[in-house]
Amino acid sequence: MLGGAAAMLSLSLTGCMVGEVEDVGVAAAGGADVPPVFLEQGWNQATRAAFYQQTQGSRMLPYTWFLHLEEATSRQKFRNASNMRRMGFLVDEASALNPDRLPVGFARDSEPGKSDEVGLTCAACHTGELEYNGTRVRIDGGQGLGDLEQLQNGILAALNATLADGAKFDRFAAAIRASDKTALRAQMQTERDWWSRRVTRSKGLTPHGPSRVDAFTVIGNEVVCDMFGIPENCAPGIAPTQFPFLWGTPDFEWAQYNSSVHSPLGRNVGEVTGVFAEARVTANGVESSADLEGLHALETMLKDLRAPAWPAEILGTIDPALAAQGETLYAQNCASCHPTSAPTVTNMYGRTMTKVDFSTPLFNPTTGAPILGTDRTAALTFATRRAYPGPFAGIEPVKTMLTTSPDGKVPAVVLLSISGSSIIQRFFALNQITGLAALGYLDYRESRTATNAQLVTYKARPLDGVAFTAPYLHNGSVPSMYELLLPPAQRTTSFYVGNPAFDPVDLGYSTERITGAVLLDTTAVGNGNGGHVYGTTLSDPERYALIEYIKTLD
Repeated sequence: MLGGAAAMLSLSLTGCMVGEVEDVGVAAAGGADVPPVFLEQGWNQATRAAFYQQTQGSRMLPYTWFLHLEEATSRQKFRNASNMRRMGFLVDEASALNPDRLPVGFARDSEPGKSDEVGLTCAACHTGELEYNGTRVRIDGGQGLGDLEQLQNGILAALNATLADGAKFDRFAAAIRASDKTALRAQMQTERDWWSRRVTRSKGLTPHGPSRVDAFTVIGNEVVCDMFGIPENCAPGIAPTQFPFLWGTPDFEWAQYNSSVHSPLGRNVGEVTGVFAEARVTANGVESSADLEGLHALETMLKDLRAPAWPAEILGTIDPALAAQGETLYAQNCASCHPTSAPTVTNMYGRTMTKVDFSTPLFNPTTGAPILGTDRTAALTFATRRAYPGPFAGIEPVKTMLTTSPDGKVPAVVLLSISGSSIIQRFFALNQITGLAALGYLDYRESRTATNAQLVTYKARPLDGVAFTAPYLHNGSVPSMYELLLPPAQRTTSFYVGNPAFDPVDLGYSTERITGAVLLDTTAVGNGNGGHVYGTTLSDPERYALIEYIKTLD
């Protein structure tokens, strides 16, 4: 089972940790129960609702526990809308698909022979929302402002407090109708210990904060550290990246910021492994709770998702003369990497895919001199990470690699590929699926291995809808489009992330501190805001003309 073609892995969301967030007494994001405005993006209400709560096999906590667990320092339920919003997650009204009013992207997962659990799905990190003049505007497939570190810390703190406080524990036991408190306490201690280890192994050097996570490191830790049972394989989260926006993703030839993944299924299995899928190595391969049918459903929904058009009635009209001037400036400064009509490539199945530019390396591989200038930590960490292979030591190509390994380690990406491939093959075997075509959306995508050159670049994807995707660069280190057009030395070196108030002039979110916001320090490892000097010699009037044109891209 563990052999076969490797499905290259990666992920677009996961959890990390650290960082106490001070309540500064300012209203948290999305505090009012005012329905948002939904823009036309190709989805109807039913598709949107399904995307928000479709399980992918993530199993974070027993479902009834999530409904009734109290916050660590109060009797308020942890899943209360105000607490979820403080951490940047979106909460809509209850519906037929979501009777318990779970936050957007929190899904109920049911597995035969096990109790129902709550877990995360794509929408938790890939559903955006901005606020302007009292109006909330939903951006489906956009970057969410959820803080996975705060979520993990909060769950761990709530479990610890419930175990330590007899009255809190008794209330919890009564709420979930536990018949055996002793057994419940033992189960809760087991859950608490798992969360304690998760928080520790996911810890970054600095808080990643809202809208960011070191996805590659977290998925690696969940496989080579936790699943292998080798603590020495753990690595700190030093390379946080911005949650990517999703429109167009199913038709990209390569996925991820560094174009490291070609197979959608490999990408998605890696993603759910990073956000609480249960997995263990057995004699028959890697057993995982990853729900490939659910992942298929989510990927299928994304095929119809389009970038949002600028809502002039809310954010103000676009100046056509200024936008026309900006179009010329775009052609001169941006189009060589971000063409408005992206080139395409035809793959082995005859499917036309969007071809993205990943030809500009971050640095000279011989001298190490910077070329693109953007922070290279995420790409370099992923490309160079090595780990002890543990249970995969006897599997090719690991077995051969070990014969020349001076330290008994092999590239972590190879181990992730084997893990993902095993999960996929086991699912196919159990469900008597004989080929990729049986899953529909995979019948046009073969699995290919990224080149070393791709792993040390960040791809330049099309910019449709980019007006709604601040902060900018792969690590979210530049707060607005206006600042991205400034020379790097003039960009803000630290700012708060997590405020949904939108600036339609500079194209960015407010950097004003609110409850739940986290300070992003661009001088910290992985947070560099340098590079990407295209358009930085423009005058201010030219910058705003270019911004006006960018508003028209949808």
